[in-house]
Amino acid sequence: MRSIKTKLFGLGMAAAMLLSLAGCNLTTPSSVGTIGGVDIPAGVYLLAQYNAYNTASGLAELATGETANDVKAVLKAQCTGTIGDEEVTATGEEYIEKLTMRSIEYYAAVEKKFDELGATLEDAATSEVADSVESMWESNGDLYEANGIGKSSLEKFLLNAQKASTIMNVIYGPEGSNPVTEEEYSAYINDSCYYMETLQIPLVDYATYTMADDTQKEQIKALAEQCRDELNQNAAGDTMSGNELYEAASTYVPQAMEVIGATMEDASQAMYYVGAQLYTPDDLASYGGDGYNNLTDPLDEAGMNQWTVVDLGTTLLVARRIDPLKTYTVDDLTGMYDLLTAMKSTELQDQFYADGAALEHALDEDAMKTYSASNIKKNV
Repeated sequence: MRSIKTKLFGLGMAAAMLLSLAGCNLTTPSSVGTIGGVDIPAGVYLLAQYNAYNTASGLAELATGETANDVKAVLKAQCTGTIGDEEVTATGEEYIEKLTMRSIEYYAAVEKKFDELGATLEDAATSEVADSVESMWESNGDLYEANGIGKSSLEKFLLNAQKASTIMNVIYGPEGSNPVTEEEYSAYINDSCYYMETLQIPLVDYATYTMADDTQKEQIKALAEQCRDELNQNAAGDTMSGNELYEAASTYVPQAMEVIGATMEDASQAMYYVGAQLYTPDDLASYGGDGYNNLTDPLDEAGMNQWTVVDLGTTLLVARRIDPLKTYTVDDLTGMYDLLTAMKSTELQDQFYADGAALEHALDEDAMKTYSASNIKKNV
């Protein structure tokens, strides 16, 4: 028995649907109709439907003994969640229908916009899709075949994701019709992102997966605070720290590891505990805002350029926030990080959803009934 894992490609909507499959035999019809004149292949419809099922099954109020793999139970259960900006409560079947429609509307909007712009995919993008399809088929071909999904359906959906990324560059890229300006990048970096220098002091012996006890944690915390004070004295500028941070790591990381019974074979390994990174809002979203695993509040409290200690559960992070534009140019940062996607992907994704919903729908209800969610298979 094998389950399907998803992999992120391009814009957020494409992410969870690439390796997801739905169950029924794809014979006829080969399409479920059109949206905005864009054909919606049955395979694409089934991918969207299966992804919608997975979302609904996670929201379903199931009875004791029922699981997310119980298709009939999920379809009958009540589901409450957010679709777009709307809070929706519906049966699993209705919830799946709404999400599936939203997904194929997005697909159609991307295809239509791509054609309107006269855009083309680069050879590298199409080659990446071809390689991905082959890899996915090699890993899960039996499951695809069992569910009636052919390689062409996978290819269409992956190409749609590449087209969405291309559209973003055609509109907002350096040579685009409405390029993001240097001033806009600067404002985004300063107002929405955190550039951090960090030194990780471990609270876990990863050789034995033993967590520091309370006494050991207090000892390590004292070391982290000593490290913080030293950095605030020796690396107190508003640009990158350089050697001071590596020297601190070489001093304090081995001491912390010794407290929990771990060892560092070579002092040079301390460099792996040092980092510097621009964190976008999406990056920061994985950190809690309720006091647990919180990253930004301690940095805000300390202020720019000031080192502080942040407890992240398995590590004590000695960190500070600095203005990266004191060290790098906007061109440097856009070369180092995909800031265009960070800035514009959500905005463009929302536009695709809205455009797709507004397009003329000429869908075949009988065809969609043929590919009912009740036919979904979770495993083979």
